[in-house]
Amino acid sequence: MNSTAYFHFHFPPQGIEHLDGALGSLSAWIDAERDLVGRVFAQTGQRQVCRALDTLDQLHIEPDTPPEEIWEMLEEAAVCLEVLLEALRVLPYHCKLETAWGLRGPAPFDAHVRWSGARLEDIHATLEHALSA
Repeated sequence: MNSTAYFHFHFPPQGIEHLDGALGSLSAWIDAERDLVGRVFAQTGQRQVCRALDTLDQLHIEPDTPPEEIWEMLEEAAVCLEVLLEALRVLPYHCKLETAWGLRGPAPFDAHVRWSGARLEDIHATLEHALSA
């Protein structure tokens, strides 16, 4: 039997504010940290993980995007961040680089890994909070 079910999603005003805040945080993270995370993975030869970064780069919205589409985009972004986090969590065990060639500042490579992981944890928690509101 073929049937079509129509669903209407209700987003309370508070949820919309959370989505906007999470979207702003995600955008700021991509602008500030995306290249650092990409270099960390490139230095360790984990280019396949960079596909998650590429997916994040493809996520765009227009000013009049409805909340449902913002919600879906943030869910997709949260999945990408989980992939990146998992790869960073196991990275120190697979890589013992001491230098941080191409990365900003004099910090050793593991400091960049820890910084990237902390920032990813933060932005992921922000997205999860917004999506659960």
